[in-house]
Amino acid sequence: MKILSTLACATLAAAAGSASAVPTFTAGGTALAGQGLVTSVAGATTIDFNSGILPANYIDGALFTGTNSNHAAPPGDMSKYLSAGTSSDQHSPVTANFSSGLSYFGFYMGSPDTYNSVTYTFADHSSTTLTGLQLATLAGDAANGNQSVGLYVNAFAGVGSKITSVAFHSTQNAFETDNHAFITAVPEPETYAMLLAGLGMLGFMLRRKSS
Repeated sequence: MKILSTLACATLAAAAGSASAVPTFTAGGTALAGQGLVTSVAGATTIDFNSGILPANYIDGALFTGTNSNHAAPPGDMSKYLSAGTSSDQHSPVTANFSSGLSYFGFYMGSPDTYNSVTYTFADHSSTTLTGLQLATLAGDAANGNQSVGLYVNAFAGVGSKITSVAFHSTQNAFETDNHAFITAVPEPETYAMLLAGLGMLGFMLRRKSS
């Protein structure tokens, strides 16, 4: 099976509620034998699903190894992977919720199809959906279900925004994905300012009470 060692990199921006919170999406990567593709973003935590236990924040997900008639392992991926689809052993959508909010989320996917899509929801309740065609186009590939094609998709929330959930949709079989990576969002300076103001007020009230 041919593994794409280098993918063309492209960028797609989409509005997500305000001019200051524009998410950015890229796709690309280098093959890593046995594990598919992994993120190149420094500081990210990776979920590889190899334990066989779905994380508690993932809803309706099913894990598989190898290939059968309903789903195909992403190229080069010999380990457990997540699959969304319409067969009896899959579900769609599969949703990953991140209540604390993320500044970055990435995932490896195989054999992109037009009936695949991923929806990012943000802290302001806005959302952006990328179709299978858009996902494939990011890496310069065709969305024709070619099982030798794999790509790593990166999503950056943008200034002042947080990704709170990612939903993988497939109206047929299937959307196969692995090596999900994320970075928890750092609170904005305004949040720190509000916290400090609250602590200052608490201290003032305690001083008044003690006097």
